[in-house]
Amino acid sequence: MNNILLLPPICFIIVGLGVWGVSKLISIFVMAPAATHERGKEDAYACGEVYQGGRIEPDYGAFFRFAVFFTIIDVAGLMIATLAAANFSAVVFVSALIYIIVLFAVLAILYSK
Repeated sequence: MNNILLLPPICFIIVGLGVWGVSKLISIFVMAPAATHERGKEDAYACGEVYQGGRIEPDYGAFFRFAVFFTIIDVAGLMIATLAAANFSAVVFVSALIYIIVLFAVLAILYSK
């Protein structure tokens, strides 16, 4: 029980809260952008020509499916490998079991149609 801070989920939460706190602390010093309304500043650049085309909206739906899959599998491998290296206890076993169940649930939701 002395090494509970070394468990990956607990460590992730602590680091996440630390990063969030530093972000909030730094946001105090951020300056607001100057409001400038110059003519043509927000127009599309087309080598000096007037651009008559419409707005392009690419579809990243298929990309996000692969990105989420890669992230989940990659993080799952790191988490399970880290938990496997820990001393065997009920907490480690239950953490790994819950993580694997959640992993399969997310993958089932990701690839269900």
